[in-house]
Amino acid sequence: MPAEVLVMCTACGQPQKAGGARCLACGAPLPEAPVPTPLGPFLSADLGGGRSLVGESGKLTYRAAEAVPPLVVELIQLRALTLESRPFFEALVLCGFALLGLMAGGLPLKLVMFALAALGVLLAAVCQVHALVLETSTGGRLRWPLGLARRGSERDARLLGAWHTLAGAMKARGVVVRDSSGAVLTGPASTPSEGEPPEGPRA
Repeated sequence: MPAEVLVMCTACGQPQKAGGARCLACGAPLPEAPVPTPLGPFLSADLGGGRSLVGESGKLTYRAAEAVPPLVVELIQLRALTLESRPFFEALVLCGFALLGLMAGGLPLKLVMFALAALGVLLAAVCQVHALVLETSTGGRLRWPLGLARRGSERDARLLGAWHTLAGAMKARGVVVRDSSGAVLTGPASTPSEGEPPEGPRA
């Protein structure tokens, strides 16, 4: 059975069961019952590639790889959280093969080089990179990569689902939350687009 929550009358000091409007002893208004701290993690996300993100016990823990020590931020020190989403610009490096294709001697080799350059443009257009940017009360700024995903894919939905869950939890704690456009989220957490889960994975 759940533990009984008691409040103390601020007028006469008489402890009594929470939920009443007035003190049973003196009739003074009673204070509101304290909100219990939720048990268990509010976020537990496997980001793939050995990455994970867990929110639990007043802290946020990020692991970039299984063999890498985790990074931990106390929620009380977190002042702002931003989602960073951008195209996969790194794939444009493949466009350099187009220059090699111009200098290549045989037609088959030229086709291979131009195909690789086209692949780079395609990957940059259809894939995006997500990351969290955390700002702390000490003036620190951390960037935690969430991963690469094709737009609209199941993996993309999973990463964004974890973001929506985290954004809602941080806003409830008074942390400034910004979306990928830099806009501050003031209402409920942004609704995921079609195909995305309404919340990230939970324990």
